[in-house]
Amino acid sequence: MILLSILTLYPWVLIAVLVLFLILIARFYEKKYAELYRNVPGQQTYYFLFSVPLVLFLLAAGRYTLNRDFAGNVLADMALFGGGILLAALAYRLQHLMTGGSR
Repeated sequence: MILLSILTLYPWVLIAVLVLFLILIARFYEKKYAELYRNVPGQQTYYFLFSVPLVLFLLAAGRYTLNRDFAGNVLADMALFGGGILLAALAYRLQHLMTGGSR
């Protein structure tokens, strides 16, 4: 049972680390843009919003670990869906800003 819990949590910890890297990239880009272009209105990446999918993913991982069943957990499924949609939208916005799509 402990091995099952570890195997359930391991991928979610890796995903959380990847989301943390996205937060750091978005924060770096926002600060560097503000530093380089002081007279131009700043492009906000809303890097703090990346923590919402992170919390939702960790909530889902915790629910899956405690229930020991990957299917039928509606709360965890909704957390994964909401976190995934929000993360995709924020990542798309970040990519759009970083490649010069919003000027």
